[in-house]
Amino acid sequence: MLPTDKNVNGFSLVELIVTVAIAGILGSIALPQYFHQVQRTRQNEAATSLSQIQVTIAAFVDEMGLLPKSWSDLNKITPLMTPDGPADQQDFEWIKLASASCTTPQNSGLAQQNQINCYKIFISETDQVYTLTAKPNNPKTENYNVMACLDLRTGSSDLKKGNHTTAIAIGNLQCI
Repeated sequence: MLPTDKNVNGFSLVELIVTVAIAGILGSIALPQYFHQVQRTRQNEAATSLSQIQVTIAAFVDEMGLLPKSWSDLNKITPLMTPDGPADQQDFEWIKLASASCTTPQNSGLAQQNQINCYKIFISETDQVYTLTAKPNNPKTENYNVMACLDLRTGSSDLKKGNHTTAIAIGNLQCI
């Protein structure tokens, strides 16, 4: 007896199309969540660095009896690493934080791509209140910033993080 079309094993074209459509829908839901989680992980790494810098500022004041004026001053207490080595600038201008996903640019496209994974930080001081700002290099994730403050007069500190919809501003911090 010869096999008929109804006896052939396999999937029909309609079944394959439905399966691919379901996989596409699930992927379109899961992929953005994955990217948000990756960015939150990078943001948490930057927040940890800002917390460490807050402690380093307080330790510098306790040890030296002076207010730190530069990254070089803070390196006397704890080395603060950038992708190029210790942050040894004579001011508190923007530096890039060293991290696993942030590398020094080379001629390769991968290294250039990794630069958008970097966070850069800045410190300002007014009347013994230090404000620390960390923001991602990637303009598409600018809301994932981190801000912290440390009031050396009272010892109070605060740290806040932005999210995918709203960036944190200095006014959100409560140090004074």
